[in-house]
Amino acid sequence: MGYNVKPYMFLMCALGFVAVLMMGMPSWTGESTTLTAAYLVMQFYGSSADCLTDALVVKSGQKDEEDSTSSLQSISWFMLGVGGAVFGLLGGYLSTDEKAYKGVSLPGARTYNLLMAIFPLGLFVLLFFVKEDKTKIRPSFKVLGQQLIRLGVALFSPPFIVLRLIAWLLITGAARFSLSVPSTIFSTTNLDIAPNVQSWIDACSYFALSLGVLVYYRFFRHTSFRYIYGASQVMIGVFGLMDYVLVKRWNVQLGIPDVPFLFFSGAMAEVIDRLHSMPFLIMAGQLCPQNMEATFFSALMSISNQGTTIGQFVGSAVQKAYNMSEKDISIYDQAILLKAGCTVACILIVFLIPDTNAMNPTNAETIKPTNPTLKALFKWAELDTDDEKKIEEGVK
Repeated sequence: MGYNVKPYMFLMCALGFVAVLMMGMPSWTGESTTLTAAYLVMQFYGSSADCLTDALVVKSGQKDEEDSTSSLQSISWFMLGVGGAVFGLLGGYLSTDEKAYKGVSLPGARTYNLLMAIFPLGLFVLLFFVKEDKTKIRPSFKVLGQQLIRLGVALFSPPFIVLRLIAWLLITGAARFSLSVPSTIFSTTNLDIAPNVQSWIDACSYFALSLGVLVYYRFFRHTSFRYIYGASQVMIGVFGLMDYVLVKRWNVQLGIPDVPFLFFSGAMAEVIDRLHSMPFLIMAGQLCPQNMEATFFSALMSISNQGTTIGQFVGSAVQKAYNMSEKDISIYDQAILLKAGCTVACILIVFLIPDTNAMNPTNAETIKPTNPTLKALFKWAELDTDDEKKIEEGVK
């Protein structure tokens, strides 16, 4: 077809549509093996489509170096929040059944999956209207090697902006370690939250995600990434103490029921988290060298996810150190305080973040190699195209 992204998007959408449809059809997924396979394919579709969509967003954003990356990333995440909120409300409606609250399988869950099939099908149709420049480049081992070399050079070239960003992501991910196990145990044993109410809380959080994107785009585009990261990191740690208030039941003592408290704390946490993550998304888009947007952006996003994974391991170590188990989470509150303290302490390494903003981009030119050997290697690794002018501009 001559395109970099669209053929793979068509394939992923087709696979995703079939997998999600199977999840919604009991006669198709009667066995656990089939259901598991459909679930894995659905996750593969989600991650692949996300990566390829980001590549299109980044490539479009690079056409206007001043503001497009910020605008397109904001629009993308705003619509994600709106979609999540709508389906969160729908999930709450479908879960409004007393049987679900007693642990019985709910037919509404199958209906929800059937409705979710609208997304890959709709995306498949919309792809016919997406414009993408054709390319003469064909996949080969040489192209793969060139991409890997350019990725390595971009990572290890002074002033090491990408490596500093990676270090920040991994360290802060470890500091915001996961306490999901004691949190789930506490919620199921101490809070009376029905499944439909939880879906509405999730929908509220998605609305807050969209609100966070709007707040960033309206008020903080000109603010230094370093300042935003530092301030939001402290706020995440402080608002993490809302869990401490919930565990101590102070909200009940103040006359605030659990459900309104969870609505408020979840929404505020999502707004702050979105303010915290928007600079990374914009920087990742700005830093992508031409012709390897999908490779570079997906690599950065994967590393960001590794920060979350490290946080899960650290969380398990903390729970073991505190001797927490399914039968005893009596010191869960102390673990919350430790997590909040570690999160706030990351302000000490905020110097790793470039002191720039969305309107003064840290673009791919910043990470071009200056060392003669690396420069020659980077030039060799440039992908061949019919447009020699683009190649010359790319290696200047």
